[in-house]
Amino acid sequence: MPSFRAGGGEKAMIQIAGGLVERGCSVDLIVMRNDGELRSIVSDQVNIINLNTRRMIFSLPLLVLYLVKTRPLSIMALDEYSHLIAICASYLTLHKTKVVLRIGNMYTELFERYRHWKDKLLPFFIRLLYRFADHVVAVSRGVADDITKIAGLDQKKITVIYNPKPRSEILQKMSEPAIHPWLEQKTLPVAIAVGRLREQKNLGLLIRAFSKIQKRVPARLIIIGAGRDEGKLRQLISDLNAEDYISLPGFMENPYSFMARSDLFVFPSLWEGMPNAVIEALMCGLPIIASDCDSGPREILAPKTLYNKRIKSGYEFGEFGVLVAVNDEDSFVEVVVKMFNDKKMQDTYRERTIVRSSDFDIDKHFGPYEEVLGLFQINKN
Repeated sequence: MPSFRAGGGEKAMIQIAGGLVERGCSVDLIVMRNDGELRSIVSDQVNIINLNTRRMIFSLPLLVLYLVKTRPLSIMALDEYSHLIAICASYLTLHKTKVVLRIGNMYTELFERYRHWKDKLLPFFIRLLYRFADHVVAVSRGVADDITKIAGLDQKKITVIYNPKPRSEILQKMSEPAIHPWLEQKTLPVAIAVGRLREQKNLGLLIRAFSKIQKRVPARLIIIGAGRDEGKLRQLISDLNAEDYISLPGFMENPYSFMARSDLFVFPSLWEGMPNAVIEALMCGLPIIASDCDSGPREILAPKTLYNKRIKSGYEFGEFGVLVAVNDEDSFVEVVVKMFNDKKMQDTYRERTIVRSSDFDIDKHFGPYEEVLGLFQINKN
């Protein structure tokens, strides 16, 4: 993967690597750059291989040398550029390293927003080269459908494995202090959002919505994360004179202590793959209001409904959380106000999210990962 930046995919790869090591596997975590906010959460037992290059194309010969020297059983790549490099590197070596591609996002949504000429070539190379991968892990059923369409893959090559989370570790971290005045001396209910500060997360809508919510229900909003849109979001908060009730404290290595002391988790994304933050909110026992976007929130919060169903306006009370139509600001305002004013509804969803969270515990997902990586038979023996 490129680095240890604070992304959901990077976090999932780090947690998968740590889980495999705990199960007796030898794991190398290969990065182009050994930097980023998540570097500190990598298990000491995971061996970091730093290719020390700034451009993805320059990592190809270095990865070829690594494969020739190390001869790993399998290699799993994180994103679309890493996927292509891994496939090419494996092809250039004589050792048959199994190549597994982890797809964590909706490529259809990404490609629509690509502007650089190099990015516009990606769909061609994906359709050309992905078929040479040994297996593909899609993080949701929606992502599986999307990559099947984009890359023309045989569905037999694709396994859906939801993002695994170390539930016991999260529960432990929930009890640590949350250094924020709104949580340390709580006088008003607090909603919380966690994610990278970028277009995909649609946090501008959340800030505008909360400026309306605050006029109807005295409450506060904390947005945890870092990213390229931070300046824009801070300017929007200033323009709305919302500094007294909206806070951007930045990236937090332990967001769970903040989540555990909040009253509601809000998630207005334009698109996702399988949102880590929503799964983590489940584990923290929070009522959740999320956009009904492609893809993931519905599979998490309303698993008994059709996974590809989408509401075009308004909101829907799912079994484990509330889904709101994408970009429907008025409905987002309405349902957040409704949730803040209904203690019984909050308590009901808290009980349900705790139950649902066990479905994403890391221990339940390593059988499929061991199988697709070719480790299952080895561990059995």
